[in-house]
Amino acid sequence: MNDYTNKDNSNRIYFPELDGLRFFAFLLVFLSHHSLLSKIPYLSILHTNGWIGVDLFFVLSAFLFTKLLIAEFNKNNTISFKKFYMRRIFRIWPIYFLFIGFSVALYAFINGSIGNSIGIRIIGLFTFSDNIMTAIYGEYNPMPYIAHLWTITYEEQFYIFVPIIILLLIHSSFKKKLISLITIFILFNGIRCALIANNVPHPAIWVLPITHFESIVLGIVIGFGGFDFMLKRIKPLIIGLIGVLFFISLYLLPNIEDISYWLIVSYSFVGISTSMVLFSVSNSNYLKRLFSKELFVFLGKRSYGLYMYHLLGNGVSSYMIAKITILPSNSLASFIYSLSFTIIVSIISYKVIETPFLKLKEKFEVIISRPI
Repeated sequence: MNDYTNKDNSNRIYFPELDGLRFFAFLLVFLSHHSLLSKIPYLSILHTNGWIGVDLFFVLSAFLFTKLLIAEFNKNNTISFKKFYMRRIFRIWPIYFLFIGFSVALYAFINGSIGNSIGIRIIGLFTFSDNIMTAIYGEYNPMPYIAHLWTITYEEQFYIFVPIIILLLIHSSFKKKLISLITIFILFNGIRCALIANNVPHPAIWVLPITHFESIVLGIVIGFGGFDFMLKRIKPLIIGLIGVLFFISLYLLPNIEDISYWLIVSYSFVGISTSMVLFSVSNSNYLKRLFSKELFVFLGKRSYGLYMYHLLGNGVSSYMIAKITILPSNSLASFIYSLSFTIIVSIISYKVIETPFLKLKEKFEVIISRPI
């Protein structure tokens, strides 16, 4: 397969290798939600700690928005909040609301009605506050196949503030940026410590932006060039390897669901791991070529759909194994059924549902970015 390059798109800000990295972020999440590797020595870490793929999505989003909004400011001496929000609406909302509607209809069909408690959780989904509801109720959304959508509401809350944050930081000196970074880490860690001290159960700390912030913040730092000093001292591949070692080190720490002050170390390791991997892929010519392979980029462009539908894929796989007795029913077969279904549905979704809205999104682009 041929590699993607930017040679013919000199005015476009697009990093195909980061689309490839998005696919691997999805794959980590998928492995964490499937049992294939759960009992295999050494590889089981990809199941136990594959949730780090969520943070890889976070750091990618923060980095890309920072780069694009800085470029927009350099071009127009301002940032259009309206156009930014419209771009996010056309990218996120269509299949998000469609899939919620599917889940609500399925729940009503299975249970015959929707009670008040479920009604409140549906409101949380429609108002992009499901992560807050999850923290309050102490459990993920019980609707079919959408427990993972707290991440979308998390990111939507981040989107509200990101253009404001970038605009303020652009006008700030290096000293003020550094003070802002230190202040955020102290303040948000203080909030996290308060929740730990009160033994607030998982997943409250995990689902709130003010207590699960490292990857988002460090993505912005990388976007502003805050890691560039390392390029003079350490090769990008080594930086990536260090990031992977931080990921492996999570295996030695208590489970992230255990509420203790070790969480401060765990979340810090996650932020360092994801940001170093992103930085490495962005600056290593070898990793750029690797992650820019056509298949990875193709699937990475559809990573939003892959992420959206993968729990449904697991459900369909379980149903197939239960109902179609002639099919192989081992973990590998289940993995193949689920991943195949998820990929097929995401490709159809991207073509039929997402692409028309992405074309509308292009009308609000100030800086030309990823091609459809």
